[in-house]
This record gives sequence, structure tokens and C-alpha cells, in this order.
Amino acid sequence: MKTETIYKSDAYPQVQNTEQFRKFILWGCQGVESDPPTARWKFFNPCGAQTWFISEAEEVIHMDGTADLQMFGWCDMGMGYPELGYVMLSDLASIDGPLGLGIQRDIFFDPCPLSEVMS
Repeated sequence: MKTETIYKSDAYPQVQNTEQFRKFILWGCQGVESDPPTARWKFFNPCGAQTWFISEAEEVIHMDGTADLQMFGWCDMGMGYPELGYVMLSDLASIDGPLGLGIQRDIFFDPCPLSEVMS
């Protein structure tokens, strides 16, 4: 990852649960079958050790009618026990850490085999 001071900026856009952001993530995940599975997106906490490498995403509609993305990938909560699992985009978007920084997307991340980020 490119090292620089991280603020809310174009360099590291903050995760938002908006229609435009959901379509952007789905566009990068749908219609592409890969063997081995590919980590396509990297989300991270700029003020912590949490990192999510997303390989798949599926749009879901909650019972109240709101749209969301259920994403699958390598989830590292920074406690030494990363695992494959699911995370909702709305959960990532709702995190508001110190300094007002939320979860951000690493635009410098190049897609790679999921096994590469797991090792």
C-alpha cells in the first residue's frame, strides 16, 4: 500500500452504503469466474489493524426495503485470527473510528489470488 497521511480524500475513499458504491463493487465482482478465487477489493481501518479482502459480493434487500451488499472474503479483525467470512457493506460503512475516519478502500490494491493475501 502506498504510504501517506490518510485523510478523507480521493486517495482512500471512505466506504459508503450508497447505490453508486454498491454498483461499483458489484461491477468488479460479477460475471467473472476465477480459479483460484481472486481478492478484488481491499478495505481497511486507517486507525486500526482491521482489513477485509473481498472476492465476491451479492446485493440483498432487507425487510425494511433498504439495499445492501453481502460480501465474502478474507476478514482480519486485527486480533490474530483472520478467517474467511461474510461482512455487510452497511456494517463497514457504519464504523466511525478515531479522528472521524471510517473504513476506507485501498485504490492501490491490485487484485490477486485470495490465497496470496491469506498467507
